[in-house]
Amino acid sequence: MTWREARYFILLVGAVSFAIGVGFLILGMPLVLPFSGAEVFAVSLAFYLVLRDGERREIVRIAGDRFVVETGAQKMENRLEFNRFWVRVELIKSRYRYHPSRLVVGSRGRCVELGRFLTEGERKAFSGTLINALDKNR
Repeated sequence: MTWREARYFILLVGAVSFAIGVGFLILGMPLVLPFSGAEVFAVSLAFYLVLRDGERREIVRIAGDRFVVETGAQKMENRLEFNRFWVRVELIKSRYRYHPSRLVVGSRGRCVELGRFLTEGERKAFSGTLINALDKNR
């Protein structure tokens, strides 16, 4: 869902909630109206948080002897470059049951975690893809 579609949906939910609140106000139950406003606020906040996190991006590029990782939301905020021949890819299992693994890529003390938003299977497949891409031309 785009921001524009979310705005229309929230306006629709707000209009219906406000109409219900006014209806109950007319029937003599004035406390329904503030709760319908709180409901619209909660829905708006939930949509904002989900859509904001949905814009997070991680771009991984292998160009020549460089391994580049860029992360950010609307614009790329962080950029790390590694020498491709020294990069290590690790899929670290969690010590705790039902906690996700961590895909860590790094070299010489610098590292970055990738794929936090991926499922366990996707993270495992992505780590294999990274290892294969790094080993291809070594």
